[in-house]
Amino acid sequence: MESFKGYRWRYLFNEVKPPEGLVKRYGRFLAQLLANRGLDRPPVRGSEVDLSLLPDLEKAASRILDFIAKGRPILLFGDYDVDGITSTALLYKVLKKAGAKRVIPAVPERKEGYGLNPSVVKKFAYYSEGKGLLIALDNGTKELQTVELAQKLGLEVVIIDHHTPADRLPPVPLVNPKTSPESPEFLKDLPTVGLVYLLAKFFETLGLEVEADRYLDLVALGIVADVSPMSSLNARLVKEGLKLLDEGRASAPGLALLAKQLRKKGPLSEHDLAFRFAPRLNSFGRMDRARRGLKFLIAEDPRLADHLFREMEELNRQRKKLAEAATRRVLRFFEKNPSKALVYVAEDLRKGILGIVAGRVTATLGVPSVVLASDGKVAVGSSRAPEGVNVVEILKKLSPLLLRWGGHSQAAGLTVALENLEAFKEAFLEEVEKCRVEPPELAVDFPASPAQLRSKPRLLELLKVLQPYGPGNPFPTFVFDDTLEAFASTRYGYRIKLSQSGWMNLNLDDDRRLPPRYRGRRVRVAFSVRNPDRADFEVEDFKPL
Repeated sequence: MESFKGYRWRYLFNEVKPPEGLVKRYGRFLAQLLANRGLDRPPVRGSEVDLSLLPDLEKAASRILDFIAKGRPILLFGDYDVDGITSTALLYKVLKKAGAKRVIPAVPERKEGYGLNPSVVKKFAYYSEGKGLLIALDNGTKELQTVELAQKLGLEVVIIDHHTPADRLPPVPLVNPKTSPESPEFLKDLPTVGLVYLLAKFFETLGLEVEADRYLDLVALGIVADVSPMSSLNARLVKEGLKLLDEGRASAPGLALLAKQLRKKGPLSEHDLAFRFAPRLNSFGRMDRARRGLKFLIAEDPRLADHLFREMEELNRQRKKLAEAATRRVLRFFEKNPSKALVYVAEDLRKGILGIVAGRVTATLGVPSVVLASDGKVAVGSSRAPEGVNVVEILKKLSPLLLRWGGHSQAAGLTVALENLEAFKEAFLEEVEKCRVEPPELAVDFPASPAQLRSKPRLLELLKVLQPYGPGNPFPTFVFDDTLEAFASTRYGYRIKLSQSGWMNLNLDDDRRLPPRYRGRRVRVAFSVRNPDRADFEVEDFKPL
């Protein structure tokens, strides 16, 4: 019978047999979880990175240090998301440590658009009298024309970015592992803040005392917020960054405040970074206050950090309220206009919440969605898709109808002129109908109940060996049978009550799909362990027996 969320359940403990050597080394329980992830050892390893594997790293470092030595202006231009502002904040702190006197950190507001802005380039060229260095962070790889404009105006340019390159690369030092087929995958998995950290480590090999490891909390936050794969290097950096926050050694008053105010019982985890730290920091950018977010990360005055923290909390409350209201609106629209795909446009939607709304709609309905905000001339928005639909490939096919587009297989952004909107809607639906939309998959690691895990603390200790969790290393998920007694909506989210296990948090964005037939039924429950230190469990799905 179909599950509550419509997931395809895979019982990995029936499909995957761990090698006997793995069982002897780690025991049956941990060996099974490692084998389920295709691992032969825990993910975190402490080997040093060969910095020569990073393309153009030495060229970029030489260019930057030359400008520092000459006392020339340096503009750091990042992005409005968490990877963008953590990258900018980190490089600003590192360059100040390296002796830079004239370094300017900057990020765009969301309404100004992503990437290098020609007007910013012109202003900096005027300010620096055509003798400055522009460092593009988390952008620039695809912006050949703007880079060429900067060069024509006398500026020198360095790019540090992790986005997929276009056919032609800007003719400047470009630190991006994805530009080289020889780059190892663990480097390609790094977000921009991780690349900036490696630049700082390279500075240290030259004898500069920039204290790169002091800022690993910033690095960890950027890695988790950018949903980067938890491959070996990312996992190690996140683990070390969390340790700084846990030990009260945050690199800035703002991060110290976040750790203090948002800490629950037990040590902080990557789950806290993903679901408590990152959404708050992202609220600055979503509500067109990205520059305030950057200031929050680089502020050295605790009073200023406290003021910005309170501002961030208010912005986050506003962001939640707007996203929830918009999601309800879009879902009501779909009820009246059911289809295999959803394209929704309105003039009164805030651009910063469109990705959240599209993601929730797709998670709830299981169909590809496009949610757009119109200004009367163009519509800008986000698209999300379930498994089986590669939305960026669809947008590529429809590119003649679009002004801008880009993204990943199941998450993308786009801009469309209003005169092309109806044609885009029809073409998008046609392309989706060609796809075989697969229900999302839920991989179950092992049979165990919450009570069994709590009664055997050793098992929870073993789960900590797998941390940090993230893409490529999902939360450990277990299955057990129980009777569903009740469902509740609270200010903190949704919960279900089970006869044996009591109340448990339910991972759900929308409660409309809980039919009465589930109450009083025997159900099979899949739940994940979000934080072993706190025995933090969350129901992922359930289905009637």
